[in-house]
Amino acid sequence: MPVNSSRQRRFTAYQKYQREAAKQRALAVHNQYFRTMLVYAGVTAFCLVFCAIYEIFSFGEHSLYMRMMFMIPLLGGLLPFGLMAVSENPPSISRGAFNLWNSGLAVHVSGCLVRGIIEISGRVCDYDSYYWIVSGIFLAIAFFSQVNEWRKEKCRKK
Repeated sequence: MPVNSSRQRRFTAYQKYQREAAKQRALAVHNQYFRTMLVYAGVTAFCLVFCAIYEIFSFGEHSLYMRMMFMIPLLGGLLPFGLMAVSENPPSISRGAFNLWNSGLAVHVSGCLVRGIIEISGRVCDYDSYYWIVSGIFLAIAFFSQVNEWRKEKCRKK
């Protein structure tokens, strides 16, 4: 009988270890999303300040692309990562999808900046269309690779 109770104690200790490890992983995911949310808050604030300063020195000219440039990191980064940071059971995001998503948003913000500068200078060109295409490709690949990752994870749990 003592052998069985020893085995039971070891199994219980292992279960405690597994629960603690799961809590640590969940806390690390929350911290990652919170840090990402703070970075996107900084990028959003930078875009607002940059636009305000640029318009001061643009002799009264303005561009809707540059004025709304802050919305991209706000809606594409701050809002989703903020919601994941405060959610009780946040989804895990693969590193590849995370990097592609961030790159897609950065390219999109750069495209708005280029388009705004071109509009304020009074010229017209299609140079910024490449930014929208590359940004869309990055965001689509990030989205579909993450959905595929979640689908694989769901199949593994079955």
